[in-house]
Amino acid sequence: MNAAGTRIPWGVWFEPTQPVARLVALASLAESLGAEVCLVADEGTERDVYVALTAILAASDALVVGPAITNPFSRHPVTTAAAIATLAEMEPGRVWHGLGVGGSRVLAPLQLDPERPYSALVDTFVANRRLLSGRRAGPASLDWFHGDVPMAVAGRGPRVQRFAAAEADWVIFSAKALADLPEAAASVRSAGEARIAWSAYLAYSGTERRRALRHFAYMALDAPAEIRRQVGLDELRAARVRRAMLAGHLDEAAEHLPESLLDLYAVSGTPTECAARIAGLRDSFDLFVLPMNDEETCEAHVRASAAILDRAGDPTATG
Repeated sequence: MNAAGTRIPWGVWFEPTQPVARLVALASLAESLGAEVCLVADEGTERDVYVALTAILAASDALVVGPAITNPFSRHPVTTAAAIATLAEMEPGRVWHGLGVGGSRVLAPLQLDPERPYSALVDTFVANRRLLSGRRAGPASLDWFHGDVPMAVAGRGPRVQRFAAAEADWVIFSAKALADLPEAAASVRSAGEARIAWSAYLAYSGTERRRALRHFAYMALDAPAEIRRQVGLDELRAARVRRAMLAGHLDEAAEHLPESLLDLYAVSGTPTECAARIAGLRDSFDLFVLPMNDEETCEAHVRASAAILDRAGDPTATG
């Protein structure tokens, strides 16, 4: 938990929609500005998550890297554990493992429709925890690996979040309404020793508001029904968003999204207001994770966001 007046630990979270060389350059920029963690999504049809993580790990000085998130379905859980162990063998102490149930963006193109995603997540977590701590999982073992890999779990459903709080080293909150964050954090802290990584879009200008809204399209696909109702995303509108998003047309998808999503789920306002909002929530997270999804103006966004986070760590600068 962060004390008042101290810097806010932060990292970046990439969807691998850009060439790996560019991801490496952006990760290096973020590290030079103070980022401590670099997460890469496992989206199946995008650049391979483990190739990207290997390149970022090799090119950075101290960044902790990890998949955020991978799932039990698009790769065999034992193969996933072996990939994580290989990264951790390269740079001990600089690798996380991140698991979740997976979403439509990764599962739909692979024609996967799991019947029991929560059970699969739990089974995969347990097996991977065993394998990465030198134990057997059924007939499988990683006899060559002797290390320690923190485990992170992400998910919006209550069962996943309860499991993560009790069993994981890190709970990743993404698409969490700002008003709900303190209560959710208190629940996590009361359940176990897990730390909290909070990922939220920073909408500090008109351009960034428009850019961020495009990426809330996934709520039409994977968010629980109560969240969709909360923001006025009825079934007809959600269906239109879903069709546009799965076709790769995020701008079209955003046209059907209520802008109220931003004010509920993003840190919005002027840069000073954004910093103040983050500072006001700092007891509710241990790491702030900046989502990075767009090919354009990434460098400027990383620099502007780093400045906001620096300001959030300095109460005299936030007013």
